[in-house]
Amino acid sequence: MSKVLIFFLIALCQAGFAQDERFYRGIFFGTEENKPQADFKYEVRSPDYMIDLDRDGVVDSFQTVKKDGVDYIRIRDANGMTRFEANLDAKGKNSLIFKAQLKRISSQADALILHYYEGDTLDAVFEGSARLYILTIRDRDLRKIHITKGPYFWTERESASDHYHKYWNRRYTVNTLDYNHDGINEISISFNKIHRIMRYEGFGNWSNL
Repeated sequence: MSKVLIFFLIALCQAGFAQDERFYRGIFFGTEENKPQADFKYEVRSPDYMIDLDRDGVVDSFQTVKKDGVDYIRIRDANGMTRFEANLDAKGKNSLIFKAQLKRISSQADALILHYYEGDTLDAVFEGSARLYILTIRDRDLRKIHITKGPYFWTERESASDHYHKYWNRRYTVNTLDYNHDGINEISISFNKIHRIMRYEGFGNWSNL
């Protein structure tokens, strides 16, 4: 009887340890959904941000994802199937997509505009920057998405003498407007008395004016 009791206590302790291990792994590495994959060690995902990306009346979604510290944007259709995924270029730690806007560009294209903080560095001086990324959705089709790396809209730097410089103010505006009246909206970025305009050339391509 005592041997049976000892065996039961050992099994119970092992089960409890395994449960605690799963709990703490969930804290440090995310939920079971975020378990390690074959081509990278760890993946951390944001919630699904629900939005009708292809304007068909059915809600789709997008996620921000970190794979081993690298930032990705992931687009999913209404059935939860991944239709597009691409990485963004970080320059330091704390990088993240902190804002997204879905805008109409033309009758054939929409744009999901991502406001991306590229991260900061502290090697010798503090430095951080942010820029736009544009996900162009062609023909209201989530299989036709193209990503474009857009311009900076602020950067900041602290010198070695601890004097803080803001080369570009963090206050900025992003607008979509048909400036040349050709039926296609441009994307404009204004910051610190600087104005930049991006023009859509078709087939997911953009140019700076």
